[in-house]
Amino acid sequence: MIKKCLAGLCLSLAAYGAETESTFENSNFTLNMPINGTGEHEWYNYNRFRITENIRENNWFVTAIGDLQNHLGNAVIHSTSFQISDSVRSDTPFATRSKTYDYTEGELNGRIYRLYGGYADERHRLSFGLQKMSMGVGRIWNPTDLFNAKNPLALEPDEVNGMFSLAYTYSPGDLSQMTAVVAQRSDDSFKYAGRIKGYLLDIADAAIDAVSADDVGMIGYELEGELMKTGIELRSEGGWFDDKLLHQQFFQGLIGADYTFENSFSVALEWLHTSKTFERELLLRLPSGTPDNLVRAHDYGGINCGYEFDPLLYGSFSAIVNTEDGSFFWSPSLTYSLDNDSSLKLGGLLYGGGDRSEFGNYGQTYYVNIKITF
Repeated sequence: MIKKCLAGLCLSLAAYGAETESTFENSNFTLNMPINGTGEHEWYNYNRFRITENIRENNWFVTAIGDLQNHLGNAVIHSTSFQISDSVRSDTPFATRSKTYDYTEGELNGRIYRLYGGYADERHRLSFGLQKMSMGVGRIWNPTDLFNAKNPLALEPDEVNGMFSLAYTYSPGDLSQMTAVVAQRSDDSFKYAGRIKGYLLDIADAAIDAVSADDVGMIGYELEGELMKTGIELRSEGGWFDDKLLHQQFFQGLIGADYTFENSFSVALEWLHTSKTFERELLLRLPSGTPDNLVRAHDYGGINCGYEFDPLLYGSFSAIVNTEDGSFFWSPSLTYSLDNDSSLKLGGLLYGGGDRSEFGNYGQTYYVNIKITF
């Protein structure tokens, strides 16, 4: 149904001479990574060819993004850790990924990453389709985002599946918004969300969030503002969660700050607190309505840094520490711009800690990423 509706909208816009923009991007990762958390490392290559099509006519728009994904590296592809990660599917009433074609040393598949359209003007925005529904103000974590939660430990934290949803935002003023979302899920049930955002006492942007579904409920908040004209941005978000599958209620929230110095060095700090913790062995056995919010420690600290050495070379660093067992994750990277349309990135996903700690047994991953846009 979604394909027919959006295809009809695309044809209608095209018939009226709509403005179109096509982008092609190829991102190739070559990784040296551990197998199933052991000390044994193997080479693995992941290539994603992405096509993005944007169509706009006055206030109407359509966005379509499709991927062709190739995984090369027999040992990694058949490892337990890869198969568990690869088994995750979008929470939508239709498949967004094609069947996998296996060949000697790898596998190939296609994916609909985004496919949505709608209408937007100064006061209203209505969108429908496979889209990203973001909530929260966190840079490292987003506990209030129960639609497209990002994984800060992932190779590409912002690469998240879309939701099949209808979203409407009304902006009565320049600093206020009201948003309503309804999303259909893989079991044909629905997840509902509402958000009211405004400017609080001329100090900060503030929002109240609510989410309701058969397996989860949440009442949350967002705060973001500048500290006394210092250039330091303070933020906080959090929520009271009801995991109806685990029959558990808990609070999870964060506080954070970020600042960019005159020499282009930027730093973002966050502290994540959870009122209840959950053992990993329990989570592997039981279903949950908030799987991305169930953590093993009450408190985590995180940092993101970036520095532009020159117009062509950019360095970044991110780290997370479990304050209870002392284990940690850190990810350094260097990105060099080969030209306006291509870049070379070197980086790693590195872990440390004791044998029984949260991050101690992940092993180390190193990678090279070449990205070309045309």
